[in-house]
Amino acid sequence: MKNIFLLLISLIAFQNLSFAAFPVLESYSSAIVAAELPIDSRDNMARKSMILASIATGLTILVIVLPGYSKILPLFAAILLYGIAFVYGIFGLWSKTKKWQAFIGMFSWVFLALVFAINSKPPSKE
Repeated sequence: MKNIFLLLISLIAFQNLSFAAFPVLESYSSAIVAAELPIDSRDNMARKSMILASIATGLTILVIVLPGYSKILPLFAAILLYGIAFVYGIFGLWSKTKKWQAFIGMFSWVFLALVFAINSKPPSKE
């Protein structure tokens, strides 16, 4: 308790005694820069594309984990979401600032193709 009280007093004293080692002008005026760019509807399309692709990727991971016929519903939902994400990604390509999100949304279906390629069994030679 004494240490916390001493630390508080030290911080208050340091704040009161600290000063700038360079001259500070009171009449300094700076230009205000806009912090955020205006949001375009195509930016929203690119963001939606990436969000849908992320959900579909989660469903694809669920397909890997689930056994048997319980894979069918998440697989169907993932394929549907990848398709919708691809369409949103195409419209998001005209975005000025979020083009990378559109690319992620468009080409994340490659993950599903890799899952199919890894989980498929090669034809047996009999």
